[in-house]
Amino acid sequence: MSSTKPKILVVDDDKSICKLMDSILDMESYPHRIAVNGKQARQAMKEERFDILVSDIYLGDDSGLHLLESMKEINADSEVVIMTAHGSLETAVNAVHNGAFDYISKPFGVDDMIGVIHRIEEKFRIMRVSGADSDSIETLPDTEMVGTSPKMIEVYKKLAKIARIESPVLILGESGAGKELVARALHMNSRRASAPFVVINCGALPETLLESELFGHEKGAFTGATGTRKGLFENGTGGTVFLDEISETSLGFQVKLLRVIQEHEIRRVGSNETVQVDIRVVAATNRDLREMTRNNQFREDLFHRLNVFTISLPALRERVADIPLLAAYYLKIFNEKFGTNVRLAGEALEVMKAYDWPGNVREIRNVLERAITFNDTGVIQASELEFGESEADEGAGASSPAGAGNSLDDMEREHIIRILRETGGNKKKAAEILGIERRTLYSKAKRLGIDFSGA
Repeated sequence: MSSTKPKILVVDDDKSICKLMDSILDMESYPHRIAVNGKQARQAMKEERFDILVSDIYLGDDSGLHLLESMKEINADSEVVIMTAHGSLETAVNAVHNGAFDYISKPFGVDDMIGVIHRIEEKFRIMRVSGADSDSIETLPDTEMVGTSPKMIEVYKKLAKIARIESPVLILGESGAGKELVARALHMNSRRASAPFVVINCGALPETLLESELFGHEKGAFTGATGTRKGLFENGTGGTVFLDEISETSLGFQVKLLRVIQEHEIRRVGSNETVQVDIRVVAATNRDLREMTRNNQFREDLFHRLNVFTISLPALRERVADIPLLAAYYLKIFNEKFGTNVRLAGEALEVMKAYDWPGNVREIRNVLERAITFNDTGVIQASELEFGESEADEGAGASSPAGAGNSLDDMEREHIIRILRETGGNKKKAAEILGIERRTLYSKAKRLGIDFSGA
């Protein structure tokens, strides 16, 4: 699709919804057409090509799911949003399973509908460079939260819903998965965006220093405290405090943190006075806090206070389809940084898609930065990719294809077989996980000698 705004077809037999959608799309300057029944919608599809269908699931003469099928047949790259006033788990599951991008219950908020359309528009924008085409890489968004896989779409949707809520948020994910990026996105999309965003790595500071940094201290509170000093909670008032590696804090510190969240007040080290603070706490961990509470390693009351809203970040190996997008993004970043115009060879991209990425997004960034730094041909070959993320994951290099001694074909064959086994031989699902078309999977299987019946 072109870089212009996507064209939208709205279908609903409720005239008030049609009028509302007409106003929303006019306000957002989207080209669009309104249909009040299935017959009008199908006629519109014959006359024009639409990029997005927004349809009620129950129409008098038709079904939104049937229109979805017709839309996909006409334009396979189109996206569909299903609306219904009779929301249920069953209708939501049916909509998503039939290929809908999202599902909205009526009545809906204007911001909710605009948010869905903006996410689709962003997906279209990213998909234009999904092949890591360096000629069009400049159209990538200026954010490291890159991905259009179903799991990342779920992260976006959850983030959009809770960004403006003041409650604490707990972000879960492996090391290097991008937890701080999510925390920053929550802050930038909240009412606190113009206030400070404070980052504290709880695992990097001893408890006494952590308390002093966050709560501040009075003069003489400890050796070296030559004056009164405000902590980051006070200095960050009005903003967001991101506590990374919250699992590494002591039980004693957790009691004080719980008070901050519940009472919105702190007590400086060495003081008996309390100070009111207006901050939102976002915490992150790569450990199982629920298991830690069972083992008395983490306070249960603090866990439940932090766990009001949770965002779970998928590991990179769980969203292989996003690897070309991430590669394109980092190629853009480092080419701009080094003043180069380096591309990624197709074979190198296939190797990257077959690797497990124990260091996640952080590792893919480091691998590409190393490759660009030492590349002198303008094209990064597979042999130039140095895998292994020792600083993020002990022993990560052990899973590196570069040191495995296998040929690229052997490695690719093993990876495809593993995915086929994980999906129970479901070739459609396997192709989706691998980020390739089903016909490409068949051709690869033939070339690599993979027997689907025995995989």
